[in-house]
Amino acid sequence: MMKRKIFINLTNGIEAFEKYDFSNEDVSFIRLLSTHCERSNFERILENIDSNFLLHLALGYECIVYDFAANCEISKAINVGLEWIRYVTNRRWLGNRNYRPIIKNIDVGEHFWKYYKDLSSPTKNKIDYFKKYLNTDTILLYGVSTQSSYDNKYDIFKEILIEKYFNR
Repeated sequence: MMKRKIFINLTNGIEAFEKYDFSNEDVSFIRLLSTHCERSNFERILENIDSNFLLHLALGYECIVYDFAANCEISKAINVGLEWIRYVTNRRWLGNRNYRPIIKNIDVGEHFWKYYKDLSSPTKNKIDYFKKYLNTDTILLYGVSTQSSYDNKYDIFKEILIEKYFNR
C-alpha cells in the first residue's frame, strides 16, 4: 500500500481545508514562496524546504502539496517550485541526469541547469543528507492547485485553521 503525505502550502493552501476532507494526522505544512519561483531564486526554495517534507519524499511517500493561486488556476509554487524540487531530487538522489523538467509544456531543463550547477555546498549537503534514507526509485511529488477565493485574507485563513484543523 502506497503511503501518502499531504502538505499544505502556507498561506493560500490553507483554503484546501474547506474543499477537501483531510485527516489531521496526514497533514503537514510547507512554505514554498511564489516570489522565489517568480524571481528564479531556486537556491532559496531548497534552503526553505522543511526536513519533514524531504524525509517523507526520500522514504518513498507520495507527497501531495496543496496550494491556491492568487490570479490563475495553478500557483507558481506548484508549477515551478515542485518541478524544481523534482529536478534536484532526481539528479542528487537518483542520479537521473535524463529527467526533463516541464513547465507549461516547455522543457526548462537548460534553465534549471544554470541554477543547479551553481548551488552552494550547504544547499547540496542539505539535500544530499536525505539520500541515506532513500527508499524509492521514483520521486512521488504532486501538486493540487486552483484559484484562491481568499488571497491575502489572513484573518480568513486563521479562522479556517482554527475551525478545520485545530478544533477537530
